[in-house]
Amino acid sequence: MRTNLAPTVSSAYDRLQAYHRLGVFKMTRIGIDPGHGGSDPGAVAADGLQEKDVTLAVGLDLRQRLQGAGLEVIMSRTVDQDVSLASRAELFNREQVDVVVSLHVNSADNTTANYVSTFILAPGGQAEKIARSIQPELVAATGWPDGGVREANFFILRETDAPAVLVEMGFISNPATASLLATPGTRQALALAIFKGLAAYLGLQVNAPGDIQGHWAEEAIRQVLAAGIMAGYPDGTFRPDQPATRAELAAALARLLAKIPGNPPIKN
Repeated sequence: MRTNLAPTVSSAYDRLQAYHRLGVFKMTRIGIDPGHGGSDPGAVAADGLQEKDVTLAVGLDLRQRLQGAGLEVIMSRTVDQDVSLASRAELFNREQVDVVVSLHVNSADNTTANYVSTFILAPGGQAEKIARSIQPELVAATGWPDGGVREANFFILRETDAPAVLVEMGFISNPATASLLATPGTRQALALAIFKGLAAYLGLQVNAPGDIQGHWAEEAIRQVLAAGIMAGYPDGTFRPDQPATRAELAAALARLLAKIPGNPPIKN
């Protein structure tokens, strides 16, 4: 008796997640940690803006972007609630995420201070590669000074098993910056910048090629792009009707095989 294991779901992301649950292949898991929450507001601006609200808004936006790219997202919180640092680290370790991004906003006594920075525990590992992929995107998106990639012994960086970075998204103590952090546009720009940095690190194609719109295989193409099984060309096209070479087919199959649990990753 033949059994169809493919579940009936509506979106490309839902299909990818369903196949992941069935053990067909492993989706990349990203841990997103919106800092503070609940009774812990984090840093507070002179006008009352609270860090916890900024980090949650950016985190939820970032989650949507990552899921749209075919990644699984584990959030330490999705609402305004208390979550201990230990609980956050335990969650990410239990869920075996591949990357952790902790979101924060800086504060200083000097109200003119303002820059964006990305923290890691120590140099030389995957966390530094992630940080150096995210940091320039943050600078480009905000136009704020580059605070660089820095080292710190933060709990979330130290206690998570996966490579972890902590992003400081400007200074809430700077009135001009605080007014921007309160706007949806700035929050979206921050989420997009972090998403672009993660996408570059993971080798994901951020935007779907323009030449697939309306094509009969558009949905299928979007799925294999989101899953990282196939990629477009450097000029931004996919060329859906161009025949694939045996080498291109082998590369796509190798990427698919690498997603099956227990198989080694492919070497570029």
